[in-house]
Amino acid sequence: MSYQLADSVKEARSLPAEHYTSRELFDQEVEQIFRREWFPVARIDQLESPGDYIVVDHFGDEIVVVRGQQQMNAFSNICLHRGCPLLEGTGNLNANHISCPYHKWAYELDGRLRGAPLMEQAEGFVATSEQLPQVALEIWQGWVFLNIDPNAEPLAPQLEVLNAKLTPFAFHELQLVETMHFDSPWNWKIMVENFMESYHHMGTHPETLNPAFPAQGTFAEPNDGKYLLLENPSIDETAIAPFWAGCILPVGLFALFRDQQAPYAFWYQLDVHSVDRFDLKIHILVPPALAKQKEVVEQIVAASTAIHLEDIPVCEGVWKGVNSRFYQPGRLSHLEACLWQFYGYLESQMGRS
Repeated sequence: MSYQLADSVKEARSLPAEHYTSRELFDQEVEQIFRREWFPVARIDQLESPGDYIVVDHFGDEIVVVRGQQQMNAFSNICLHRGCPLLEGTGNLNANHISCPYHKWAYELDGRLRGAPLMEQAEGFVATSEQLPQVALEIWQGWVFLNIDPNAEPLAPQLEVLNAKLTPFAFHELQLVETMHFDSPWNWKIMVENFMESYHHMGTHPETLNPAFPAQGTFAEPNDGKYLLLENPSIDETAIAPFWAGCILPVGLFALFRDQQAPYAFWYQLDVHSVDRFDLKIHILVPPALAKQKEVVEQIVAASTAIHLEDIPVCEGVWKGVNSRFYQPGRLSHLEACLWQFYGYLESQMGRS
């Protein structure tokens, strides 16, 4: 399996076509990456009250994240009785327990079975000794992260450098105020690549991003293999703040505009379904004080939407291109160093036992 990984970005090429188009390789990515890595599913303000919950379908494994009285918990959404899903979508339980809609088995908000009606004649069955399978959960910089690998290493120690960069901007306090949805019929890696390089600003965003954030001023910051970070300095920082484009690998995409008074961010949440499709949710994250300013929020939403509407045709175009028999991996610019770092991450994850 070749990732065209060179010793430096100055010698690097883009990925071979099969890394975008092969269903067999995608299945390996699911097992080697998505089922073993941390992924963000919500912001904590989406689950701020006891009983608030969200159901996540992670490649066929349904997980419920629920806020209890004391803490957030994550566990299987599949009833221990006959496998019926317990909850759907998002909402609030309006109760101190979860009740299966099929036979009314009831669970505590930490996943323990609290009761099962009419099971008295089941020999040796003790309801209160049963527990829904737990899923690792961490809250980091205001995100709720999950990992279904029982051997997963804690997330926070892997992101200490990135944490130090985000903390001065109170990233953990940013609130989700708006979400845009986009069906995306192309490979997930094309989205990560597009997000993590600003080389395309001059071609794709000539009137939106490029005037303030031209390609030639951007550069990839060194990383430790678990995240990518692209510096986008602005031409005039007194008029518009610089921003970081980041990726908590594999798909935790975000952009933080580093306004000292009112920083705000975009979170691109990728729900990957297949080799050729993912659902994209673009969440707008702002400080609590800014969340109350409707006109400012509307401006940020409009700007984010305009930028992604410009990105869609080129991502669709790349997907068409990698499916062509004429496609060949091309040389990367030094401005695409994050892509070279991304390929190194893919190689390390896909090659592990």
